[in-house]
Amino acid sequence: MRVFAIIPVKKFENSKTRLSSMLSVEQRVKLSGLLLKDTLVALAKSKEIEQVIVVSSDRRARYISGLYGAVFIQEESDSGVNSAVTLADRRSKNSGAEATVVIPQDLPMLEASEIDSMCKEAESYAKCIVICPSERRDGTNVLLRKPPSAIEIHYDNNSYSMHLQSAKESGAEARIYESERLMFDIDKPEDVDALAKIDEKKITSKSVAAFLKSLDRAS
Repeated sequence: MRVFAIIPVKKFENSKTRLSSMLSVEQRVKLSGLLLKDTLVALAKSKEIEQVIVVSSDRRARYISGLYGAVFIQEESDSGVNSAVTLADRRSKNSGAEATVVIPQDLPMLEASEIDSMCKEAESYAKCIVICPSERRDGTNVLLRKPPSAIEIHYDNNSYSMHLQSAKESGAEARIYESERLMFDIDKPEDVDALAKIDEKKITSKSVAAFLKSLDRAS
């Protein structure tokens, strides 16, 4: 099964705005770059992902993508995750992808073996989604679609329940994949606090953890 990964990336200055109370714009820019780098490094170890596509309007994301062998699609401006994924879907279909997996850049415990397990779960279905929710179960942290057009995407409020509903309406099998590693993301200040308490052996995004720890020491 030919699987392409899709990473939508906001312009760095517009990313992680919920952390504005604890991080300056410059610090959020730095964090965004480190998150993308560590995500690409993690996915490079995957045995199932054939190609990684990064979609962004940010030239720094283009540069980082090039360093780690990812295909880059330029957006004219930040148009949201739905728009970014639609652009990547078009490229994926034209390149022969049989499935795509949308992965955000903010999963500090992302491990390729978890993504590979999601891919394996999809192999026996002609039309399916494999979905990993956020810890709060209001969002979608990882979404695999086979084929890429299996369901309409809804990266808005309550995307987890919306994607499950889309699967039901389109007749796609829906497999729920729960993983401590994939369900934890860095989105709010309390997530940064929680990351500091996690066993360092579980954290794959070492540079992000080190950066956030250095800020804590500086304060």
